[in-house]
Amino acid sequence: MKHRSTSPMFLIPSLLATMVVCAASDPSPWEKPRSLESFRKLLDHSPFSLPTAEESSPLADRFAITGIITEGEDVQVFVFDRTDQSRTLITKKPNEKDMSLVSIIREDRSTTPRASIRLGSESGTISFMEASKQPQTAPPVPGSPAGGPAQGQQAIQVPSLPPLPQQPSAPPPRRIIRRPVVTPPQP
Repeated sequence: MKHRSTSPMFLIPSLLATMVVCAASDPSPWEKPRSLESFRKLLDHSPFSLPTAEESSPLADRFAITGIITEGEDVQVFVFDRTDQSRTLITKKPNEKDMSLVSIIREDRSTTPRASIRLGSESGTISFMEASKQPQTAPPVPGSPAGGPAQGQQAIQVPSLPPLPQQPSAPPPRRIIRRPVVTPPQP
């Protein structure tokens, strides 16, 4: 049995008829007119202006503010570099590390100010050092003297130290050392 293929020329009129019927029905959801009010929440809270986007800056991981000085109109910021544990004073002019202050961000009295800085061509926002971001000490290794006895072992009993001798309350008497008189030899 032979299969008969349909010529593309016969399909064109049926395709055009289908398109006309679809165009006459309701428009697609993306073709409906929209008002700006339906996007108000997105405009008010843009994902590009959230503070989490600023804090992910590599400069915020490397630098922290340790102090801000204001002299008249001139603002200077002390910056702590976590990589080499150094402190640097930055101003609007680039310093020897090519670091400069762009602006101070003060939202309100209850929050701590932040600084927008530039290091070379990179810029970011940094804030004050927090106690929670300080390096924390690791827990002691089990079985070490600081970690206590390991599981299945008993603690070692260390004898108590003897009491310290009592210091006399009066100062000790002055010692006088008498040296013999040395006379030069007689000729």
